[in-house]
Amino acid sequence: MDERQWRRGKGLIANTLKALAALALGSCGGGTGTLSDSGSNKTYLSVQASDADGDALHYQWRVTGGTIENRDSNQTVWTMPDGPGLHFAYVTVSDGKGGYAQQQYAVSSDSLGTDAPTRAAITNPVPPVSDFDGDPTTGVAGRLRFVPPDSNLNLFTPFGGGPTSQRFIYLPDVQVAVENGGTTVFSGSTDLSGELSLPKLANGTYTLKCSTSSSAPLADCGSYSVNVDGGAAVSVQSPPLANSGNLRVFGHIGLADGGVCGTQNEYFNLQSAATVQVLLSDGQALSAPQRVNRFGDYAVDTNAPVNGTLQLKVVCEAFSQLVDVPPPGAAGYVASNPVQVPPILIPNSRPSIVKMVANGPDGNVRGQMVELELPGAQSLGLPGGNHFLTYKGGDTRLSACSYYRSLGAVGDCDSQGNLINPISFDDWKRQRHFAPYNGTNTEWSATYINKMDLNLVRRMVATNSSPNASIPSDISFYVCNHPGPNGSSQQEVDDVLATGLADQKKVACVAMEWSVTPNVNNGRPFTKFLTFAPDGSLLPSVNLDGRGEKYMPGACVACHGGGQYNGRFAQFGNAPSSNPSPYLGSGFLPFDTGNYLFGSRSDLTEQAQSEAIYQLNQLVKDTESSKPKGDNATSSTTQLINNWYLSGHTLDRQYLPQAWTALPAGQYNPDDIALFYRQVVGSSCRTCHTSLRPQFDWDSNPSTLLNPNPAINLDPTSTTYRHFCGGGPDIAKNASMPNALISRDRVSERANADPHLATLLTQFLGCSAPVPDPAYPAR
Repeated sequence: MDERQWRRGKGLIANTLKALAALALGSCGGGTGTLSDSGSNKTYLSVQASDADGDALHYQWRVTGGTIENRDSNQTVWTMPDGPGLHFAYVTVSDGKGGYAQQQYAVSSDSLGTDAPTRAAITNPVPPVSDFDGDPTTGVAGRLRFVPPDSNLNLFTPFGGGPTSQRFIYLPDVQVAVENGGTTVFSGSTDLSGELSLPKLANGTYTLKCSTSSSAPLADCGSYSVNVDGGAAVSVQSPPLANSGNLRVFGHIGLADGGVCGTQNEYFNLQSAATVQVLLSDGQALSAPQRVNRFGDYAVDTNAPVNGTLQLKVVCEAFSQLVDVPPPGAAGYVASNPVQVPPILIPNSRPSIVKMVANGPDGNVRGQMVELELPGAQSLGLPGGNHFLTYKGGDTRLSACSYYRSLGAVGDCDSQGNLINPISFDDWKRQRHFAPYNGTNTEWSATYINKMDLNLVRRMVATNSSPNASIPSDISFYVCNHPGPNGSSQQEVDDVLATGLADQKKVACVAMEWSVTPNVNNGRPFTKFLTFAPDGSLLPSVNLDGRGEKYMPGACVACHGGGQYNGRFAQFGNAPSSNPSPYLGSGFLPFDTGNYLFGSRSDLTEQAQSEAIYQLNQLVKDTESSKPKGDNATSSTTQLINNWYLSGHTLDRQYLPQAWTALPAGQYNPDDIALFYRQVVGSSCRTCHTSLRPQFDWDSNPSTLLNPNPAINLDPTSTTYRHFCGGGPDIAKNASMPNALISRDRVSERANADPHLATLLTQFLGCSAPVPDPAYPAR
């Protein structure tokens, strides 16, 4: 296979990374290899990058298995891990002036013939949690998002002029204290998205103290209510202005290629943003440097001479520029009349990665460069790595380790979040009674390709190891993943299934269990997530769509739901609990054969596996039975599974919910409703939405999610329009659904192939393609 063929997306690995499950951060430094070393486990990586501005380029390296020399060079050495598997290297290239680019490369170690390391069995204690953390009926996590008091009045002028547009400004570095009866129970500062994730707090109303400056005292900035029945909501807050003065300046900063200065990449532990500072014309500083948010927007408040001549100092890493602040009106600078600085375009473009290649010790090319999406994919027009799988939140290496520690999957975490004394996949299977450690419990398994959401070969195995199988309390699933097909032909499907069944090119195995942790969830079982590398080691992060590593458990919560999770898993040592509860409020997803591709081999057809899939779905139903408050045996997931099997043990692919058939015929054409449900909702929405709160369930609530009158354009302010189409001022919501890259692309592919379906998307959801963000390009 030559480079041109690979770039056209004809290679097998490209499809893996389009929707890759379970990649993870391995060692990111300290490798022992050098360019002069030899040995079959040495892979020599090089990247060719260019910069249109002639800037000196810098490099950082990471790998998902083995070790790599993290040198500031376009060449390095990757010492491959022992054992077979498909492994990935990442390089980030930066130009020192706010431009960043990232590339991935895939190498299989199957042919090296090394054995996976042998590990001693490990069992870790589960740390205790606080009382309310252990009871989901009395506490819930939340997230605060901060905007200026009048952010809805901020009208931004686009580059080059034109009509102004409303655009919220999210405020980074707001200092926040959450108080209860005068006692601070949590404190922190907002990130580059203007957000602060809160740990689980007991039901009640809390006082917020805030400051928009680290040098100013905290002041009252409202209240925050915790109500478990309301779920883990995002609360938008407007803090008082710590440096409140007569000058309010706001605006936008972008790069010449449409990007923003800097990056926010937890996998590389990189966080960089432009800063702005108000100066007098003689250079005297009137404000401290203030970070621009990850969308490129800023708002600065300070005192200034009423009729002064002011400048804004813009710094983007090594780049610096002075920009004139527009002069005041007749009344001078007054806080009630915020001043927009014309949009600032930094004359810098991000680096371009031309080629990445790896060679074995014999000089032959080893592995392939990974392309994220094929040309024409709708996801290409959407923002970068922080767009997909992050709407519910994004974890860090430390919060991922904290989550694993709360389950007893690791003994401890160091200050950087490295796993100490982690269990292995074999340890987990022993604990969960999977073969070869099973007793009388029955295992059910199925092998298929989940074409519509991840496009991976899935080798799924599940069991109920409860002491009394008729009273489920201990149910576990695991799935080992391999690259999916490039197309949908039966030959391609059969080929990748054969590769997976031969245990070749294994990416990782994802484990889920529904079991009891003492003093958590009132003693009821609950859902837990773990990810293991091809060699069986525990992994803290996953890459589900090729857009980069995202840490556990947030990467799973993105689809599996999490009524007790919002923004980030609390790290150990955070008030009010030093040991956060592992209960996330997540659920298992039903097995939907309408989204799968099956093999032609007699034992791999859908018909041959229909009983196994039926039994897998019954195990999923069993995990619904002990959820608190309304999510019981009549949950959305349970109802969906029951309706699939009204006529036996073969899933009904033509199922149409009663709530959809009951939609008023005068408003909705029944044939259109059936087509839209089966081709859009059924393929790309319903299984994730069944795991969310009932109001988001597509099967039971179509009237609240669809355009109530398809003959009239959908209101652009509606929740459905904002989340599917975008274009609104609250840009964190825009085009956030489907919150998975492959699902988004599959919807668009079907719409492109069927003009009538594209028309229905516009009628029912408001658009058939995402609407641009107000004023500026998608970040």
